[in-house]
Amino acid sequence: MKTRPLFAIALTTLSLGASLTSVAHGAQATPYRYGQDLDIAKVIAIEVPNSPQCEVVTAKMTYRNSAGEVHVLDYEQLSSVCSNQN
Repeated sequence: MKTRPLFAIALTTLSLGASLTSVAHGAQATPYRYGQDLDIAKVIAIEVPNSPQCEVVTAKMTYRNSAGEVHVLDYEQLSSVCSNQN
C-alpha cells in the first residue's frame, strides 16, 4: 500500500482546516441587519453562547461566499434555554 500519498493528503487537509479556523477567528464580525442580502455558499461554523436563562444572545456564523471569501456575521437569537420552556 502507498501510505505516503495518504499521509500527505491527511496532512494537507489538517493544515487547510487550521488555516480556515485562523482566518475565521481573525475576521471582523459584521452585525446582521434585517433584510440584508447574504451570499452564503457554505456555512463553516456557528457559535452560540451558552446562557442559563431565556434571553437574546449574539450568535456568530462563519461562512464562505460564492467567491470563496470567508466572512463572519453576528446575529441575535433566543438562547437554547427558551426552547425548553413551556
